[in-house]
Amino acid sequence: MVATSLVGSTPSGPVRGGDPLTEAQNQQRQLQEQLASQQAALDSLRALSATLDQRLAAAQAELASLSTEYERVAGLLGQVELQIAEVQARLEIIRARIESLDRMLATLASEIARQTRKLTARESLLEDHYRDAYERSQTSLLEVLLAADSFEVVATQVGYLLTISEQDAALADEIRELRGTLKENQTMLAQGLVEQQEARDLQEAEEARLAQRQAELASLKQRLGELVIAAERKRQQQAAALNAALVAQGDVERQVQATKEAAAAANSLVARLLAESRQRVSQRGFRWPMDNFIITQEWGPTNFLLEDGYTYRGVYYPHFHGGIDMANGCGSRIRAAATGVVVASGQPLWPWDSGYGVVIDHGGGVLSWYWHLRAQVVVSPGQGVAVGDTIGYEGNTGMSTGCHLHFAINDNGVWENPRFFLP
Repeated sequence: MVATSLVGSTPSGPVRGGDPLTEAQNQQRQLQEQLASQQAALDSLRALSATLDQRLAAAQAELASLSTEYERVAGLLGQVELQIAEVQARLEIIRARIESLDRMLATLASEIARQTRKLTARESLLEDHYRDAYERSQTSLLEVLLAADSFEVVATQVGYLLTISEQDAALADEIRELRGTLKENQTMLAQGLVEQQEARDLQEAEEARLAQRQAELASLKQRLGELVIAAERKRQQQAAALNAALVAQGDVERQVQATKEAAAAANSLVARLLAESRQRVSQRGFRWPMDNFIITQEWGPTNFLLEDGYTYRGVYYPHFHGGIDMANGCGSRIRAAATGVVVASGQPLWPWDSGYGVVIDHGGGVLSWYWHLRAQVVVSPGQGVAVGDTIGYEGNTGMSTGCHLHFAINDNGVWENPRFFLP
């Protein structure tokens, strides 16, 4: 059945190219598209902001980790500095000990040299004494033998000559003492040299340890510097990213607000122009049957399976919608699209449909149909109506799924597109 309608399709409006309404609707559509694009950009920025929040949280955790690492490295740095101070203090003690040993060993070596010279001199002197005494004893012995009166006299004289003088005995004692002292000093010198070498070895080990600690100190200082730089870079990156996101979001929000204001102005203009357009009368004397509405289904072939088939201008369409569906809410005023005479009112207009409707004859075989009205009779058959007169109210009677008006034009038996008659 082409005179009834059940559901809606994509909304559209009564527009004509080149008029202010068309231009306003085009501008409205462009602003809506722009607003949708900006809103999408804003949503994207908000999503980015949420992501940035997560990244900032991660960066703050990383900064906290860097701070913890900084504190750890700073603590190690302090420990190494203390160790270096301890090693340097030990080195000072070792160096002082080595210097003391050097002085002592130099003094001891000098004393050993002096004692050696003295011992050599004393030994040479004693040797000279022995040699002289021996020579004297060899010469005197012959004389003694020749001059002696008896053997007893010879023995006495020889014993006297061979007896060492007290002076030589003292010299021998001095030599023995010198030798003992020299030996002790040489032993002390050897021990001192060993101790000196041990001290130098210890000094070398401590200096190596000091060099290692100083290298660790330099590495830790470098690490601390790197941590400071990394933390500052991370902080700057956070600030830059956050500022950029906030600036971008602020810019887009301002753009969205400006576009919303422009869209609101365009909507107001379109609404005003639509209201004016719907109240205008076309050259054929027709106006739109409602003051404010949206188109829920256009006239013509459709894929909606509940629509009956229809042959239009020699072409058969299995599913055809013979009018335009529009809606503004249950109870909205329905007006006569053109001046004419009511030929049908109330229900049933069709034997198979319980819907309420009105049919107006405009002459010349042109009839306008108003269907699915509220079950309220406003006009009666035979009653004359002028364009714009109230003939009923939007309803949901008959084969309908919701309040709307099915408006159709029958031109000499053909369900024509109502837009051919409307402004």
